[in-house]
Amino acid sequence: MFDKKKATTFICAFLGTVITWYIQHEMGYSAIIANGIVGVLAGILLTAPLAGATYTASFVGMSGIAVLPSIGAAALAGAVVGIVIILTAEIYAGIGGKGGTTAAFSVQVSRFIMSIFG
Repeated sequence: MFDKKKATTFICAFLGTVITWYIQHEMGYSAIIANGIVGVLAGILLTAPLAGATYTASFVGMSGIAVLPSIGAAALAGAVVGIVIILTAEIYAGIGGKGGTTAAFSVQVSRFIMSIFG
């Protein structure tokens, strides 16, 4: 069900989202620079599958403050994208556009969840 590989993927996705959001909104860098920093570090430090998951999740962290207004919202979105990446790992593997689609879907799910509780 939730083995070590899936747990590591989830953690990387979660951190990719939160760190990107933090670099952008708390440190004041642009979304592109924040995404680039996270993407390059993931590419250097992680295996290819984990780097891909982290980079995909970083797209979620690029969301504007109106979409993810707090670090808590970014954490929720990071958890959602981590779950979506794990659940869709075998679907369309190697097909272009999966990362952006996964990120966009995860942001919309996160916004829906936040609308219920907020």
